Amino acid sequence: MEAARILLADDEATFLAATTDLLRREGYHCDGVGDASSALARVAEGKYDLLITDLEMPGNADLQLVRDVAERSGGLPVIILTGYPSVRSAIASIELPVAAYLTKPVSFPLLLEKVQKAVVRFRSYQAMQRTEDRLRRMRQEIGDAQNVAQDGNAIDVFLALTLRNVMGSLTDLQQLSRALNTAPSGQNPCQLLNCPRGLQLQQAVKDTVDVLEETKGAFKSKTLADLRRRLELLLEHV
Repeated sequence: MEAARILLADDEATFLAATTDLLRREGYHCDGVGDASSALARVAEGKYDLLITDLEMPGNADLQLVRDVAERSGGLPVIILTGYPSVRSAIASIELPVAAYLTKPVSFPLLLEKVQKAVVRFRSYQAMQRTEDRLRRMRQEIGDAQNVAQDGNAIDVFLALTLRNVMGSLTDLQQLSRALNTAPSGQNPCQLLNCPRGLQLQQAVKDTVDVLEETKGAFKSKTLADLRRRLELLLEHV
């Protein structure tokens, strides 16, 4: 799996350089910036798995950077670092996608533990989101196909779209499995079927199987029949 990308925003140059170097040694792609506006620009330009930011930094008054990232980045997790913890900032962070609130000086092993957990959760969320979107499109395509005339080209196009969505979904599930399997020892990520989003995914697969069963008379395809059986086996073993 591709190494996670982390953005570290901190106006303490020594801490910024040392921490980015340590994270790179752990195998992460880590970029560093010294203010909130630069951090926001980097988030807008690139795909990151985590933002680590200092609380007392130019442009981050009242957690403004974290609020802006929450609005624009689709759930990017944030780890907050601060040398001046307060009840006010801690309470404010609860309403935002904050994965951890750590007090400086922070030990690197503790920071690394929080980084690993945040990356696993975010990548799992992304994989689940992609899979749900693909299954939703696949169900729509299969449902629409019930009204398609028995034309060879139409069936070929439908079959190609269906297989593309299924293969994409299986790839996302594989990435989700890898993310969970590479979680730090002792970490207890929620099991797929016990998560609300996992239940939605399971139901989407069941609905897809039902639609394939309903349309088997319209599309005499061994490939679709095999696909339905494979999805049924997948449901039996999750």
